[in-house]
Amino acid sequence: MSQSSESGPDFHLPDEILSVIPTDPYDQLDLARKITSMAIASRVSKLESEVGRLSQKVNDKDRKIYELEEKVSHLQQANREANSRLKIVNEDTMKLVNERDSLAVTAKKLARDLAKVRFFVTLIGLMKTHFGFYLWL
Repeated sequence: MSQSSESGPDFHLPDEILSVIPTDPYDQLDLARKITSMAIASRVSKLESEVGRLSQKVNDKDRKIYELEEKVSHLQQANREANSRLKIVNEDTMKLVNERDSLAVTAKKLARDLAKVRFFVTLIGLMKTHFGFYLWL
């Protein structure tokens, strides 16, 4: 007959296990303490391993964050430089537009002056041919 039926309630343990469990209740408690200690140690070991793995993940994430922050910093610097160059180019463009407009006005004035000179040259030529004398200018 099994040991559990002699001493109390049946815990549905296999006979192989019941055959190695001590009969003295204090020895049983000592064995239970040892088994519990082994289970706790195993669980602690697994948790420490998981902590190590998670710490490594955190370190990897921190490294990635640092790299991304460095990249952002470089991109911000490049953006500031590009904006500065763009401002200079826009200022140069405005100067060139103003110069072009000024040259266009000057060219129109010179074209008008040239037209007047050509008119006078033609007029003088006609006067010479028609009146037969020379004008001294």
